[in-house]
Amino acid sequence: MPNPRTALLLAFAGIATMCTGRDASAADRFFLYNLTASTTFTGVYLAPAGSDHWGSNQALNDKDKAVDPSERLQIKGIERGQFDAKIVDKTGRTCIKRAIDLGKDTTFDIRDNDLKNCH
Repeated sequence: MPNPRTALLLAFAGIATMCTGRDASAADRFFLYNLTASTTFTGVYLAPAGSDHWGSNQALNDKDKAVDPSERLQIKGIERGQFDAKIVDKTGRTCIKRAIDLGKDTTFDIRDNDLKNCH
């Protein structure tokens, strides 16, 4: 049996591990990267994958309310999970990117290839 000091250290280590585990989603920060060559997004909406329950416009989190090429946008108000993203560019064209996995990752990107089937 470990001495009392060792037992106390092991208990603190266990508590620290539990507090920093994957379930601590309140500490998660999510980001979108605009990796397009020249498209500015004025609308970025997320919905649970397969639904049309779009959340608020995440582009409004940006200081100029738009996500320029090569810019990073912090996504707020979500927890880990699977999402679809609706992207609206500055001309009003709308695109949907499906099956974004933010269950494992905390970032996702939009590339020119994602904008091929927009309307």
